[in-house]
Amino acid sequence: MVELIAAAVTTIDILVIYTLLHVRRRKWLIALWTGLLNVLFPLAGFLMGEWSAHLLSDWSGILSSVLLVLIGVHMLLQEEDTASQKLAGPLLLAVAVSLDGLSISMSFGLQQLNKTLFVSATGFFSLVLSWFALRTNMAMTLGMRAFLRRLAGVILIVMGILAWIS
Repeated sequence: MVELIAAAVTTIDILVIYTLLHVRRRKWLIALWTGLLNVLFPLAGFLMGEWSAHLLSDWSGILSSVLLVLIGVHMLLQEEDTASQKLAGPLLLAVAVSLDGLSISMSFGLQQLNKTLFVSATGFFSLVLSWFALRTNMAMTLGMRAFLRRLAGVILIVMGILAWIS
């Protein structure tokens, strides 16, 4: 269950970022690249986290907690940059959106979560959310995007604190 929550929180950024874009063509390609990269990057991060957990077994829980809290704080403090809304190629756009999955999933790998469930759920959620946001041209207010980003940040902070306690 924790894996599904972690995957959903990890992919909220996709919904927030893709609602800023007004894509007319190749929506399916952007969604497909995003889904694929949100399997590959979290898998790589998860494997690095597992490797780090074995390497730093005594400190892995604390390191994981600190990473989650720092990523959550970053999400809380991050401001939207409306000047950088230029549309790049589908692969570059998908890479930019998917890179945060690498760092977040590294901390989940440190916690020894179920890798298959987490990576599968992350790929599925990212594909569905990116397709939904791009296909519907969902109009989301600036306040709603900021709320979702802050909510994801708070959830990551709470998960980091709970990981530290347990």
